[in-house]
Amino acid sequence: MSALAWAADEAALHRRPLSIVHASVWERFEGDIPAEDLPEGRTEAAALQEIITNAEARARQRRPEVRVHAEVLPGEPIDVLVHVGEDAFALVVGHRGHDALLRRLFIGSIGLGVAERAWCPVVVLGNSAPERPSADRPVILGVGEGTDAGAAHVAFALQEAQARGCDLVAVHARSRQETRQDPPSPGSPAADALLGAALPDRAALESGVIVHRQVVDGPAHHVLTQAAHNADLLVLGVRHRHGMVRRELRPTHHAALRHSPCPVALVGVPSPSPR
Repeated sequence: MSALAWAADEAALHRRPLSIVHASVWERFEGDIPAEDLPEGRTEAAALQEIITNAEARARQRRPEVRVHAEVLPGEPIDVLVHVGEDAFALVVGHRGHDALLRRLFIGSIGLGVAERAWCPVVVLGNSAPERPSADRPVILGVGEGTDAGAAHVAFALQEAQARGCDLVAVHARSRQETRQDPPSPGSPAADALLGAALPDRAALESGVIVHRQVVDGPAHHVLTQAAHNADLLVLGVRHRHGMVRRELRPTHHAALRHSPCPVALVGVPSPSPR
């Protein structure tokens, strides 16, 4: 339900329609049978319809201005969600897990599978997601080696900050190797150059977003999850593997999905061509 609420708010922010999808393998075999025509004891279809009807009602109540469409589709959940998300602005899924410990250890097979295979941006929410979008909380952008101003996740982060009217904080976690090559100083030339290439002043001016650039020494997963406290969204780029549909989720992505205190957006970026 938190993912549904967040998706409704996101649709309202960007003035886009909202599609609510519940995927069911059972539906593939039984077909689309109206609940009133079900024989006694056959309740699966009615239960599915109740889920999607309640979800649609919740979304309409939360954001009456958003055009909402809801449906149950037959098929494996990951396959269905990846397919319907091919041309989507974003695909929003929630955490799976029965208690706080499980939520910290696992993000759920469906959430992980969608994050690995979807071509559109995927937003994964935990139970600590903010109640409403806020201009008082920034959008956090993770900046790594090879990030440039044309990268899809940079554009997505700017767009999200612009829609919220909030600041954008670009964060680069400097590794030990980088620290040895570029010793700590008030202004780290190499890291500053990396952040400047990812978010030049021109891009900030054109978007109207106030951009802050931070260089923090330490492991990327720790730096980014700490930066995400009191943030509205954490945006990370994910490279597609050469010749494969799957994205290359690295330890930093897995750690962010498990431990981030705010929603995490994974945005696909092309891998550099092999030489």
